[in-house]
Amino acid sequence: PEGGSNAAAVRGCRALGAELRGRADVVAIACGTGGTLAGLAAGLGAGQRALGVPVLRGGFLAGEIRRLQEEAFGGRRGQWSLDERFHFGGYGRTAPELDAFAEDFEERHGVRVERLYVAKLLYGLVELAREGGLGRGVDVAAVLTA
Repeated sequence: PEGGSNAAAVRGCRALGAELRGRADVVAIACGTGGTLAGLAAGLGAGQRALGVPVLRGGFLAGEIRRLQEEAFGGRRGQWSLDERFHFGGYGRTAPELDAFAEDFEERHGVRVERLYVAKLLYGLVELAREGGLGRGVDVAAVLTA
């Protein structure tokens, strides 16, 4: 299926969460169709949560992730949430603000930043940190899939 999201993919992505058990309080990932987040969250340990940053607009992704987890595991698994503020207009869209952020990140860290998924995730994490939305002293891991 589009984006590779189905029950088999979700069960496979559970291994990603298991690999990250105990390594961070919050594991963040950019989301397209939701399958990776659905599996990632299922594999994380107690006290960990997965944070998805959708790159598509429309507010449909939470229902899709619930459906995928139901199909793969028979119900919701793991602690997960979405922050839908950082899609910059939707899939394939960017904005001057996002491009400037990515260029600055690349210059400061020497790491190329893919714009459609990775830049949106990193931008969202920086904004959440500025707002205090991640909490003080919280260890965050960003999963880069693109």
